[in-house]
Amino acid sequence: MWENQWSSREKKLVGVAGALLLLLIGFLVMNGWDGEERKKEGWQSYEAQPAKERSEKTTTNTKRTKQATELVIDVKGAVKKPGVYRLDPGARVQDAVELAGGPKSVADMVRVNLAQPLTDGMALIIPRKGEEIPTTSGIGAGTSARSGEGGESGAEAKESPIDLNTATVQDLDSLNGIGPSKAEAIIRYREENGPFTSVDQLTEVSGIGEKTLEQFKDQVRVQ
Repeated sequence: MWENQWSSREKKLVGVAGALLLLLIGFLVMNGWDGEERKKEGWQSYEAQPAKERSEKTTTNTKRTKQATELVIDVKGAVKKPGVYRLDPGARVQDAVELAGGPKSVADMVRVNLAQPLTDGMALIIPRKGEEIPTTSGIGAGTSARSGEGGESGAEAKESPIDLNTATVQDLDSLNGIGPSKAEAIIRYREENGPFTSVDQLTEVSGIGEKTLEQFKDQVRVQ
C-alpha cells in the first residue's frame, strides 16, 4: 500500500513539473518569436521608406548641423570685397579680412586687432585712416561692430559723406565697391566734364553702374 501511495504522489509531482516546464517553454517560444517579428517589422518599415526620402533626411540633418556650427559675418568698411561670409567656429578677424579680399590702402590696420575672435551674426567694420570710432563693450550676435585695439569693438560711427568734387583718389578708393582704377576714372571724369551736379551722375563714369553706385551712394555727396 505504501508503494502504491508513493507511486501516486510521484505521479502528481511529475505531472505538476511537466505542466510548469511546458508553460516555461511556451513563454520562451512566444516571446522569442514576437521579438524577432518586431525586429523584422522595424527593418521592413525602414526598408519601405524610399531611398530618396532617407537621403533627403540625412542631407537635411547634415545641413542643420553645419549651419549650427558656422559663423556668418558681415564684413564692411575699408576692405576690397565687402559682403557676408561664412567662417568656421573659432575664426578670427584676420580670417574674415582675408575672405573679404584684404584691406584697402586706406584701412587703418594699426587699430585693428586681427586676433580678435568673431561672433556669429556680427558686422565687422574695418576703419579708415583718420576715422573716429567711439568704443563700446559687449559685442554680440546681430550687433554692428568695428575691430579695435585690445579686442575692443565700437558701434558703427557716423561718417561724413565724401564730396565728389573735392575727393582725392585715396578718398574714393575707400568707398565700397570702388578700387584704384574706378577712383581714377571718377577723377578723370570730373576733370573732363567739370564738377558733379548730382551723385547719380556717377553712373556716367566708365565701370560704374547702378548696382555699383548702390554700394556707396550713402557715402558720397555733391556740394
